[in-house]
Amino acid sequence: MFSYIVRRTLQALPILFGVAVIVFMIVQLAPGSPIDRFRTPRISPAQLDALIRLYGLDQPILDQFVKWITAFVQVWRVDAWGYSFLDGQPVLNKVLERVPATVRLMGAALLTTIVLAVPIGVLAAVKQYSWTDKLITTLATIGYAIPSFILGLYLLYFGGVVLKAFPLFGMQSFGKSGDVADLIWHLVLPVASLAIQQIAGWARYMRSSMLEVLHQDYVRTAKAKGLPRSRVLGKHALRNAMIPIITLLGLSIPALLAGAAITETIFSYPGLGAMFVQSVTVRDYPTVLALTMVGGVTVVVGNLLADVLYGVVDPRIKY
Repeated sequence: MFSYIVRRTLQALPILFGVAVIVFMIVQLAPGSPIDRFRTPRISPAQLDALIRLYGLDQPILDQFVKWITAFVQVWRVDAWGYSFLDGQPVLNKVLERVPATVRLMGAALLTTIVLAVPIGVLAAVKQYSWTDKLITTLATIGYAIPSFILGLYLLYFGGVVLKAFPLFGMQSFGKSGDVADLIWHLVLPVASLAIQQIAGWARYMRSSMLEVLHQDYVRTAKAKGLPRSRVLGKHALRNAMIPIITLLGLSIPALLAGAAITETIFSYPGLGAMFVQSVTVRDYPTVLALTMVGGVTVVVGNLLADVLYGVVDPRIKY
């Protein structure tokens, strides 16, 4: 297993380098410039030229890329990821400050997905073709199809404006820093917005996997032996149906990170997703590049985790 992980990690390096090249070129080809926000009648052309030289935008693109990628891998340096064009702060520090908030949001959404999606999918499979199954399938299809930004706005409006039951924005109320209950209360709507689509997808996947297992010979044999229904479903069916579901844990991490960009922006949640949207808006190139590479690494790690978990839970898989 260790040799497989090392091999997959080495294989991921060219992929990450390709991601770096593509992202850097897209950023360079994007219309506009980070200098545009300084173009006012009060700024002279000489001052604009000085800013261009300060940011290194006057250098050839190849030189800019080599300088950026060389510094980017030196994560032990504070200035490794450059300095933000927005506030002049080291990008690495800004990212590290936002990581706990996003991890908290994604972790809560993933936990909610697992706790709700698995029993819902099992119930739909056991009650196949019943009204329960049809209702779950219909709701799962709607939940999976509705755009995340629409879902977030509806939750924000009904939960925060109509019902006035949940906070409208932020991670904590003013003056309540360190209050766990207040922190959880602020997470309810963002987690719901981020988890509903995941629950819908997982529930449908769990139903399909469970139905496949329920028609296997060993399940019919267990029933024929007179074993209790709960034991047949729990010990024989569910354990084997969970094998392909386990792999979704790794694959869901990149999806949650991508969804966090929309969810955090809607709820003004101070995480990596909101920072990414803000950075794109103001053309903060160093921050955009850093966050995109963080997303690329997350995708690679998520896929590697999915493969490893599949081998752990299924002894038939050998690496």
